[in-house]
Amino acid sequence: MNQVNPLSRIIVMAQDEVGVIANISQVLAAEGINLESINAQVVGEEGAIILTADRYDRALYVLNQAGFKAISDDALVLRLPDEPGALAKVAGDLKEAGVNIESMHILSRQAGYAMIALKTDNRSDAVAAIGSDNIL
Repeated sequence: MNQVNPLSRIIVMAQDEVGVIANISQVLAAEGINLESINAQVVGEEGAIILTADRYDRALYVLNQAGFKAISDDALVLRLPDEPGALAKVAGDLKEAGVNIESMHILSRQAGYAMIALKTDNRSDAVAAIGSDNIL
């Protein structure tokens, strides 16, 4: 069974240079903010660090105060069986509903399940397509 959970993510855009993740994690640690997930991708000379934190609003504020370009992003988090075709079914359901996937990140894979963060162009239609009975 797929499980869906709303999640607010923070996206930090930064130059690809040594120490960026250390600096971000140190700023958050100094405020007593716990990172719940983090994903980093580099494209050219710039990177996108996508994270979740236990104190979302405070994390967004302190990152911006520290000089980072941090923005918020709402995402759906799905818990899917870690098997061929699980993501294809969800993507197909969204396609049939006319919902565009704007971004997707695999957050983790463990114990036979994959946690996937999806940002769509229409959150309510996405939830309906995936199945509202699966929302935690």
